[in-house]
Amino acid sequence: MRIAKLETYVLEARLEKPILFGIGPYAAFTATLVELTTDDGITGVGECIARRAPRVTDTVLRDLLWPVVQGRDPRDAGGIWDDEMRLLRGWGHYRGFVQEAMSGVDQALWDIVAQAQGVPLYKALGGAGRDRVPVYGSSVYIADLDTMQSETREQVEKGHVALKMKCGRSADLGGFRMDIESVRAVREAAGPGVEIGIDVNGAYDAATAIRFCDAIERHDITFLEEPVYPDDIDGYEQIRRHTTIGLACGESEFGVFGFRELLRRRAVDIIQPDVARVGGFTAGMRVSALVHAHNVRYAPHTGFSCGVAQLASLHLAAAVSGLWKAEWMWIDNPLAELFTEPLPKATKGVVAVPRRPGLGLELDKKKIAKYRLT
Repeated sequence: MRIAKLETYVLEARLEKPILFGIGPYAAFTATLVELTTDDGITGVGECIARRAPRVTDTVLRDLLWPVVQGRDPRDAGGIWDDEMRLLRGWGHYRGFVQEAMSGVDQALWDIVAQAQGVPLYKALGGAGRDRVPVYGSSVYIADLDTMQSETREQVEKGHVALKMKCGRSADLGGFRMDIESVRAVREAAGPGVEIGIDVNGAYDAATAIRFCDAIERHDITFLEEPVYPDDIDGYEQIRRHTTIGLACGESEFGVFGFRELLRRRAVDIIQPDVARVGGFTAGMRVSALVHAHNVRYAPHTGFSCGVAQLASLHLAAAVSGLWKAEWMWIDNPLAELFTEPLPKATKGVVAVPRRPGLGLELDKKKIAKYRLT
């Protein structure tokens, strides 16, 4: 069994009304999908995060990674990952677009392996004995307080037992003081029994984050995500010394090396790798071993991903040790439902993992064609 064919799909779906969060307005969902097909006709699929310029990721796939993957046995996924890293790391290309592209390739390889074995993908990864994954619903985005409360109530009524909200308002929207008010409002709407996480998307500095934490601890917040820029590890350490709220990050990190320093310095309590950025399942599982060794929690990130990454993240969550919860998006994302059947839904804070071989759902090529750029 050898990899014989590569197909890529660069996708974009523009929004009528941009989503607002700490980084700023987000006006379009984009993704790059990877299909690898073997010489005996098995096709695996993966997704690369492509928050900006998805055609760049497509070029990386075709010009840099395909020569490494072509003709290889997909059952050597770990070795292929190492060969891609070896080729690029020496030239400084071990983060960013390159590893995002590697993530899609690795997912597709493991999808093939699981199909060839006739098992769900999480089983091929050496599953952790779970076929149902606890999740937190995501996300209550920045808006007026009435809207945020209404959305919170709606999601709690749908059965979510944990949810995430966004903070990180700009000064013209009231800044961190209005963020504090929004936390109060969301807790009031959610009631005392729902876990709440807060994502700032790096909008604060450490001093502001500490002031924010002091003001919201009374509202029983489970975690604070990306209070400062992802590379400000000193800032994470400073915040962690001044709050009892668990700190979370990881969606912006790449591979094992990206998480090594965060864990060594005990800077965070919850690690949030994204399967479409961290390096796919191979890197996601390696990070899981680090998380287990440091006795912190694992919570796979999805965010504005296409449905392929959301499904892949569910399989990763079913396989890793140290799992806390996986992120499960309720937002209206046109690129989420690209399959011939709907993604699984959360019931009372739990999502059942598809049982069919591989990822478990089949892509709908007519839906893909609707959003394809190239």
